[in-house]
Parts: sequence; C-alpha cells; structure tokens
Amino acid sequence: MIMKKYLVITIDVEPDCSKNWKYSSPLTFTGISDGIKKKLQPLFNKYDIVPTYLINNVVLEDEESIDIFRSLDGKFELGTHLHPEFIEPHKEYSDYAGKKGIANCCYYDAETEFLKIRNITRLFESKFGFSPTSFRAGRFSAGNNTISSLQKLNYKIDTSVTPNINWNDKTRERPVDFRKAPEQPYWLSIDIDAPSMSKGGILEVPVSIVSKKISLISYFKQALIKKRLPLKRTKAVWLRPVFSGMDDFKMIISISKNNNKDKNVLVYNMMFHNVEVMPGCSPYSLTEEDCKAYMDLLESFFIYITTNNIDSIALSGLYEIFQ
Repeated sequence: MIMKKYLVITIDVEPDCSKNWKYSSPLTFTGISDGIKKKLQPLFNKYDIVPTYLINNVVLEDEESIDIFRSLDGKFELGTHLHPEFIEPHKEYSDYAGKKGIANCCYYDAETEFLKIRNITRLFESKFGFSPTSFRAGRFSAGNNTISSLQKLNYKIDTSVTPNINWNDKTRERPVDFRKAPEQPYWLSIDIDAPSMSKGGILEVPVSIVSKKISLISYFKQALIKKRLPLKRTKAVWLRPVFSGMDDFKMIISISKNNNKDKNVLVYNMMFHNVEVMPGCSPYSLTEEDCKAYMDLLESFFIYITTNNIDSIALSGLYEIFQ
C-alpha cells in the first residue's frame, strides 16, 4: 500500500498584537500588509505551498486587510477563526484596540455559540462573496456544540483540536481536554474527540502534536528545576515554528508515519499566527533577527517536505480525499 502524505498550513489571522496578545492600540494590521503579503505568501509561492488563512472576525471588519486578501497573488484558502467576544450576540467591545481575546467558544450556550458562528460566517460571505468551509475556534476552544453549529452552516472542516493537550489554565471556566483525541483527521461523531464510523459531516483535522518520551537526563533536570519529579516522562511536540525546530519537525513526521502504517493517507497540520513573522507583534518574534530565523526555519521545512514526497494542500481539499 502506497501512503499519500499531505501538509496543510493553517494560519490564524489576527490584528497586530503585543507581547501578551493584546491587540495593538491603535489597531494596526502590518501582520497582513507585510507579514502575509510581503513575507509569507511569496515564500509559499516559491515552494508551491497552499496555506489556509483562518481570518479573525476583527480582521474581517478591516477593509484594507480584506482588499489585500482579494488581490493576493498565489494559491491559498480563506476560512474563519472566531474570537467570540468580538461579535454579536453579546458582543463585549466596540473598540478592539488594546483588547485581548480570552473568551472560549464552547462555554457559551448552544444557541449563542451558533449565532456567533453564523454571524462571522455571514460577515465573511459579505466580504468575499462565497461561503467559508474551514474553521478554527479561538484558543482552540471548540466543543460538541461548535461542531453542530458548523454542520448547520455547511462547513466541511474544523481544525480546533490539539491532540495530547489539556487546556486547563486559569483563564478558562473549565478545561478543554483533547488528550484522548486522535492525531490524524477523523470524521466527527457526537463528541469532538471521538471518531465516527461513518463518513460525512465535519472532518476534524487536528493540529499536528505528538507525544515524545523525555530522556532520563532531561527528566531529572526538570526535577532539579522544579524541586520535584515531573508527573510524566512525555511531552507534547508541536508542528509549530515558535515551539519547535527542524529536528522536532522531522521527528513529528517520522513518529506520525510510524504510528499510522496502516493508513493510506497521512496529514501533517502546521499552525501558527500571521503576526509571528513580524517583530513585536506577538509574544514570540520580538526582533527582526527573530523574524528572519522564523522565516528561515519555514523555508528549510518547505525544502524538506518537497524532497520527502509530502504534497501541500488547502485544508478543505482534504474533505474529498477522506471521503
């Protein structure tokens, strides 16, 4: 059996942010005018990479940003990325400058969450003249009602699930736990982290995050720092430039391949934010040197996938492949 391997690049598109993810004040969008138009998309075009830009509802209200996407040169997909406090019903802010998206989609009641997703979908349609089919919840906060809403609104793909991660920080009303979720795409059943036996509905395409065993040396180093033994000798490794380097990327590709030898389709889902390639517009790339290293890492990875028979595809392109 020949295994077909695909790479999707899923990019959360945000306004410019600060070191703590607060939106810039005044609100600016250089992460789109420079980050996407001048840096990312030209790099994607060079290596025939097809990114999926998941556009925040705040960005969808900025006409200059929309004009950039309308005239952007190259292959790409546009989808939606919802930070729910910035859209009706129960919209919390009229002025977004200096604000931070901390609300979680799955903690709203089912009707309110549906209306928020419907409203960002309609906003997208009014700007681009077609319906989005790919979605990611802000802060990866999707739940069972999220998927039900997406199905009603004719979406095909959700990419909110982060395998091997339990989001249980103090900014959340309760944990969003994806530790039991599959690492490869799956058709959704009633539960967001449980595969359905039948094809159709919403295809979940998780972010590529694998569990890696930590060496004994690293394990005891952590113990010395924390003054106690860590609970586990494993850590989650992301296909994400700010968290991982080239060796990690290669390891993720290798582990995923070895863990899925019975499959004829294998998907790698790299995620990041557009603002991460601009200095000082996120908590990560603070200087021009950081940004150059970031772009160099992306280019090295793209060269690697082209020499390892991994094809780039838009997120929604996976739908028919898995059917």
